[in-house]
Amino acid sequence: MSEEGRGLQSFVGDVVVVGGGVVGLATAYGLARRGLKVVVMERGYLGGGSSTRNVSRFRVHFGNAENTRYAIESARIMERLSGELGWNAIFKRSGYLWLAREERILNQYRELNEKVWKPLGVPVKFLTREELAERYPYIDKSRYVGAVLGEQDGEFHHDYVMAGYYTRGRDLGVEYVENSEVTKITITNGKVSEVRGRRAFAKAKSVVVTAGAWTKDLMLQLGIDLPITPVRKEIGVTAPVRYFMEPFIIDTQTNAYVAQTMRGEVIGSIEGRDEPGLKPFENTLDWLTKWARAMEEIMPSARRLRVMRVWSGFYEMTPDHSHIMGRGRDWPEGLYVASGFSGHGFMLAPLTGELMAEYVATGRLSDLAAPFSPDRFSSGNMLKEAVVIG
Repeated sequence: MSEEGRGLQSFVGDVVVVGGGVVGLATAYGLARRGLKVVVMERGYLGGGSSTRNVSRFRVHFGNAENTRYAIESARIMERLSGELGWNAIFKRSGYLWLAREERILNQYRELNEKVWKPLGVPVKFLTREELAERYPYIDKSRYVGAVLGEQDGEFHHDYVMAGYYTRGRDLGVEYVENSEVTKITITNGKVSEVRGRRAFAKAKSVVVTAGAWTKDLMLQLGIDLPITPVRKEIGVTAPVRYFMEPFIIDTQTNAYVAQTMRGEVIGSIEGRDEPGLKPFENTLDWLTKWARAMEEIMPSARRLRVMRVWSGFYEMTPDHSHIMGRGRDWPEGLYVASGFSGHGFMLAPLTGELMAEYVATGRLSDLAAPFSPDRFSSGNMLKEAVVIG
């Protein structure tokens, strides 16, 4: 019986992208722009993993030069996406504000500023307690000795970015198959040859795995153990109020954060107590209580806000809190990965899509992408990213 007879859609293409989150859609779009025939297989619905479960913020300030350079270029691409994709991403550099309760924290940021951010053209501003109170009167200045303001950081609307990548990819011939969890990637004579999902199968010379928190399990089927650990993260949003908060605010002691959406909702999170691993997208009262208390510490007026909704998504963590992209030297020919973004996936997706498409289509690995090779863990060249929020 043919595959069609068994109810499976069949495709013959150049590349199969496994995972329909923002990294997968950006990669598929980049490949299609280069004239390649692309099939995207998604286990649920497009964006149904963590891509539409985030706070829609981006930053260029990271803890090492490699991630900072990468983020700067990704933000530049994000800024022009509205014109390129035909959907208004509502891009805005509204800033990130790191609150410090101890002088030593400010000193750590001063060191980063001198060694990394200034040389790369994205210096931050340091605010005294008095300046903090003057610029942001809703913050409880008594808790903080000062703050760090990254004016080059900001926000966008994730739904419109996703819609833009999807529609432009579709216009370029990308085939999207939803509700088709990939069950097998076939290797023939050391080369990728076929991908099978629950609703479709496709023959292709290349496969790019962009499956987020599910990447590790999929790659294990091929005998490749990537150091990616899913960690569930919870997020909450309040009923809308008058717009008053422009920057994305982080308490560096509790690692809690709050921001305000364009509709006026206050959105944020704090680290929970979940054990790592794949779990249902559920929420806990323990987390909600912890976040509410932390939010009130940052700004006492938060006690009058009403929580409207909570949800959860995954950070796909790596040992050095930096993403994995490209391919290992001993991998089957035609197999690639872009995953392990450790909470930074959406903000880094625009550049990742371009660089992965270039690598697959031409074999050229960008200097920006090279430090994130999967081989860095065995070679001892880990990146040690420390600036992770939430």
